[in-house]
Amino acid sequence: MADGTRVMAVRIGVISNAHSKRNKLSMREIHALLKEHPQVLHRSFNHISELPACLKAMADAEITHLVISGGDGTVLATVSALINDSPFKQPPCLSLLSAGMTNVIAHLVGQPGLPATGLRRLVFRAEAGETGQIIERPVLSVDFGDGRPIERGFLFGGVGFYQGTQLVRRDIHSLGAKQTFAAKLGIAWSILKIMMFGPGPRSGFHGEEISLTLDGRRETRQCLMFLASTLDELLPGVSPFWGEGDGRLQLTTIDSPPKRFARAAINVLRGKPRPWMAEAGYLSRRMERLELEMHSPVTIDGERFEPPAHGRIVVTAGPVVRFHRY
Repeated sequence: MADGTRVMAVRIGVISNAHSKRNKLSMREIHALLKEHPQVLHRSFNHISELPACLKAMADAEITHLVISGGDGTVLATVSALINDSPFKQPPCLSLLSAGMTNVIAHLVGQPGLPATGLRRLVFRAEAGETGQIIERPVLSVDFGDGRPIERGFLFGGVGFYQGTQLVRRDIHSLGAKQTFAAKLGIAWSILKIMMFGPGPRSGFHGEEISLTLDGRRETRQCLMFLASTLDELLPGVSPFWGEGDGRLQLTTIDSPPKRFARAAINVLRGKPRPWMAEAGYLSRRMERLELEMHSPVTIDGERFEPPAHGRIVVTAGPVVRFHRY
């Protein structure tokens, strides 16, 4: 360039989860694409414990654009590793391919289409110097307070939300349903079971007394389910948050037993409450910091985590992660 500014060459690296469903289906096309573009570095792992070594290889190769090919769990693990203990001197650009059983995050900020199609488009445009559409989202930082590394993600839920994910894996994924269709079918199936049987062994949904501290304000609720996120939309047409304020962390809770659930369910999913719903125990708030005391498992981006022995979990909004969509 005339002013002597040095432009850093684009170096693309792909990390893939070998067990991800769509990766298995697309691996032949991906390998063919990588043969056409030998400059693209590819590392695959069979177990999440191998992820740090994959990231170290990418950093040693001075990768400037890191592509994550996997589901929500793979994205969660990679983002957590890059924030907590990144081997990169300079943070790489991040892009996501929808290659897992669930791809909520990639649907919102990742490459559209099948993994091989999205990767082909990304390689062509990134190497042409394009930055793509830049999407910034704050992550959730979840501190279990028992010596575990802080977990990062975008979707944190518990009680009935955790129970619903188990129901989906047992009843919906076993039918072969996948991706957005499986998620929406699972939501519908969960709502139907609660409407028919209410909380209890027949529905598989059980309430729990939990303590919530929202930006310093403490309350105790008999909770059927709760869901927290820094995202506005979870799936097309599913936006279960309506709280006002400036906080980046959104929390929706439903009391147990749920009142007028058949009338409330669709309004909760759309984020459009009726005037009577707050008094009936359907609440949505915004905050920067959430503390919980509970004793059942929680999920972060679809992955199960056991609570600490003392039961206290702290969730905060941030830091901000930048994604590039082509």
